[in-house]
Amino acid sequence: MTNKVSTPADARIVGGNIRDLRKASKLTLKELSSLSGVSVATISKIETGKISGGFETIYKIARGLGVLVTDIMLAETTAAESIVVHASDGSDIHQTEIYDYFPQAYRRNGSLNTYIMQIRTREAPNKRDWSIHTGEEVIIVLSGVIDLLIEGSEAIRLEAGGSACFDCGCRHAFVSISPDDARIVSISTRGPTTRKDGHLVFSTGSEK
Repeated sequence: MTNKVSTPADARIVGGNIRDLRKASKLTLKELSSLSGVSVATISKIETGKISGGFETIYKIARGLGVLVTDIMLAETTAAESIVVHASDGSDIHQTEIYDYFPQAYRRNGSLNTYIMQIRTREAPNKRDWSIHTGEEVIIVLSGVIDLLIEGSEAIRLEAGGSACFDCGCRHAFVSISPDDARIVSISTRGPTTRKDGHLVFSTGSEK
């Protein structure tokens, strides 16, 4: 079966996923607020579906939970997505203060998450904004030069055509070194997701 790329879930689903992931991680609202930099009131409103939060807010919450943004935005599906096709007109860009994300095709019940990323930051982000999640990640530099930062390791410089594969369970970030913003492909694995009694069941990383 061939489908178009999955559309973002609505606020109710996003909020429910955040609540399920927070409880699976045994975090209180206050603890998640401290990890993500998002206020308790905002997280509470998102969890109850009163507001959607916007991409950057969801991005920060995902960092605090140690999961991928797409894990939070997963909608329940029973469809057999053997092939998913994504054609972008450039309007589906997701922007944060440090990166721009261009979503690529992914299967909601699959194990891969793919983005083209534009790395806009020229200095190491706040540690709160470093990524951490289960699985592995492969990055390929399309243009420019980046430093790959992995917590506890020396920076790894990669030029266009260079690539790296690493454990996503270590906090990591990217910095543009070239005059123009670097662009990379990021492909990461994620744990299997299932639902029990309508709630998301997801294997979260233990490191925070």
